[in-house]
Amino acid sequence: MSHATIATATATAVEAASTAAAEVTRQGAPVVSQFFRSLVPDPTSPVQLVLLGLAGYFAVRSALASRSKGPEKFAMGNVQETVVPTKRDFTPEELAECDGHDEETALHIAVRRVVYDVSKARGFYGPDGPYANFAGRDASRGLALGKFNTDILTDIDDPIDTLEDLDKAENEALDEWATFFAGKYVPVGRLVDAPMTPERVARAEKKAAAKEAAEKEAAEKAAAAKEAAEKEAAEKKEAAAKEAAEKEAAAAAAAAAKEEEIANTESKEDVANTKSKKDI
Repeated sequence: MSHATIATATATAVEAASTAAAEVTRQGAPVVSQFFRSLVPDPTSPVQLVLLGLAGYFAVRSALASRSKGPEKFAMGNVQETVVPTKRDFTPEELAECDGHDEETALHIAVRRVVYDVSKARGFYGPDGPYANFAGRDASRGLALGKFNTDILTDIDDPIDTLEDLDKAENEALDEWATFFAGKYVPVGRLVDAPMTPERVARAEKKAAAKEAAEKEAAEKAAAAKEAAEKEAAEKKEAAAKEAAEKEAAAAAAAAAKEEEIANTESKEDVANTKSKKDI
């Protein structure tokens, strides 16, 4: 038997072993036995017997290894290695349509700009789930901060959150969530910023103007409140000072009256003593 024949036979055996291992795990030994009989129709052929032996060896070893191997652990590096199908890109507005509000609507969530199909977990992310606010939205900041209210979400008309202000601990927390999603849910695309159409520009300008007006109004109210508080504090201080002055004046008047009373008493006593001496 030539080296080329042996090499070809070995490669065929390995491939057959892999297929057999899968069949062992999926359907059990009876199906594999039938598989080997179809692979080796002539058991008297030396070449086919060699193939049968090699295939059986690799099949048993692969099956035992697959059964003894525990569940695969996800490393943090898997987040960066996740292959995202180029099925489509989702803008925030398009992603918002995948909020799973009914059984026919897809349920998607974005984490670090990767969009995952979480339809199989409607109990968590569906309308009545504890994480329903994340349905159809970029959940990255909320997951990083451990906050699940709608205030933490970026408006769909705004640019995608860059997350640049997250600290080390918050980034690590988000990486753990990203690893979880990458290991449990199917990535269906990526989250991308929508093109700046005239309509979006107009909405952004209107929103910015409204925000500026709200901030100006808030600043004016804060300034007015500060001025009122300062005026009130000054009035209280003035009133306290006036009260203290009045108390001091009253105390001084009382002391003066007391002294005058004492002086009058002493004067009367002196007059009385003088009269007594004359009478004597």
